[in-house]
Amino acid sequence: MDEIEKRLLELVPKNMAERGMITLDALLAPIKDILNRRRFPDAPLLEMQIEWMLQLLSSLDSDKDPKAIRVGEREARVATPLVSRLAAGFNHGVGRSGHVTAPQPKAVGASLMQQICNAMVTDAIRRLGLPNIRHGLVLPLSTGMSIGLSLAALRRELGVRTVLYPRVDHKSPLRGVALTGIEIKPMPTILEGDAVRADMDAIEKTIKNTRDASVIATTTFFPPRESDPVKDIARLCEDHQVPLVINNAYGVQSESVMKSIRSAIDAGRVDIVVQSTDKNFLTPVGGSIVVAPKPETIEQVAETYAGRASAAPVVQLLASLTAIGMKRYQELRAEQKKNRQLLGALLQETAEKVGQRLLDVENAVSCAMTIDGMNAHEIGARLYNERVTGPRAVSQGEYGSCIDDYPHSYVVMNAAIGASQWDVERAIEKLFKVVAGL
Repeated sequence: MDEIEKRLLELVPKNMAERGMITLDALLAPIKDILNRRRFPDAPLLEMQIEWMLQLLSSLDSDKDPKAIRVGEREARVATPLVSRLAAGFNHGVGRSGHVTAPQPKAVGASLMQQICNAMVTDAIRRLGLPNIRHGLVLPLSTGMSIGLSLAALRRELGVRTVLYPRVDHKSPLRGVALTGIEIKPMPTILEGDAVRADMDAIEKTIKNTRDASVIATTTFFPPRESDPVKDIARLCEDHQVPLVINNAYGVQSESVMKSIRSAIDAGRVDIVVQSTDKNFLTPVGGSIVVAPKPETIEQVAETYAGRASAAPVVQLLASLTAIGMKRYQELRAEQKKNRQLLGALLQETAEKVGQRLLDVENAVSCAMTIDGMNAHEIGARLYNERVTGPRAVSQGEYGSCIDDYPHSYVVMNAAIGASQWDVERAIEKLFKVVAGL
């Protein structure tokens, strides 16, 4: 900066040079703050500032050196500049073989970018409801795969051989765990009113009689499934010295969900909490965030990752965090909560009009209406043709309800972060049109 100012003073009048430096300093100040403090910014950066920061960091990688002699098998060669732009210039990826956060000699900028993103998202999650976590890591893996990687780390470090998993009808976590070779013991659920809940008696009985056990608890899923009582499960895990992994897929957007996890960490044992980047921070699909109360746990997960990793989900999250900022994220949270209330009210009205009812299920993001006596698959197909994306229409007793023989057919609607009031209102209009027309 001193050199730039010196050249300006040589080429233009002093008052003009000083005015130009004021503008430049103002634009660079947020970038400097992020590089220095690595905190989730209160205010968003301009897109120009984000691009400057990413270009500055990626220019440190060895493939940007015009005189570099590149004879390795992995030299960040790309077929076209378009490919490099799609990767924001981080063509070397992140990490090294056997450690996903290890600094990479050819990727100085990517290594720095990764450390900044890990620190920033950890700060974000602490400020958004989990002040009792100590460290975090962004992985270029889906939530299900990151749960599998987390359990693989627990197997390597603690000898975990079995995971107790209260039933959730979602294949991704199951397949992620299956890759580790850890035995999955599905825990039954119980029906209480309309709600499907974890059977705590079954969990407690099984945990007492299972050697080398661990537990997966789930905070966010579709109605009629309710969030697991993570505080009670954490206490149980603490009593029996059993590791607990919490699948918090899209829970960061909900203050109530984050409060329940914070209480679980304070009251008992929580080893790892996993959440999605796209569902919480409006990024493309492909990344997840792993946080833990103990820094050494995150180190163990990082050491379990095989090979180098794509930098794309990491840089996308960094860009998203800096584009949103804390104040805007709090606004988005408030909008989500308001839209969820609106969704429930409109769905209740629709249910009454068509002789159905709203399911009495506690859920911070979704709600469901019965469609008893109707063709659930036909409703789902027609909504899709009406350009409504996201609903789930489930027939009575069908897979998806997280319990055998659920007594209702139903359709689930969501009001997740980033959705607008217009989305909610139009979706309900289309639902009424489809259901009333059957």
